[in-house]
Amino acid sequence: MGEETLVDDYRLIAPITLPSNGQAPGEVKPISENDEYDAYFRIEHEDDMSQGDWVHTVLTVAEKVRADLPATSLEDGEQAQILDGIAIILQHTLQQMAS
Repeated sequence: MGEETLVDDYRLIAPITLPSNGQAPGEVKPISENDEYDAYFRIEHEDDMSQGDWVHTVLTVAEKVRADLPATSLEDGEQAQILDGIAIILQHTLQQMAS
């Protein structure tokens, strides 16, 4: 992936890497193009992100979110919505790999 930047994250949120445009590869409706959003969620952008790096990022984030959900105060329906979102990005990633 890209060159590592050392930032004291206070063990809160480890940075993740996304393609430089901040979007999943392929045709995806952009949700946010806001630098503040990226800073809050510790999102870094990379110009030449490989498909393998993208898959690694998606799987890592999906697993960490799934593992965190039981400890949240989110209602079951809210947790289900998050899991639905994860399923959508996993399906999109697989479709991109297959094409």
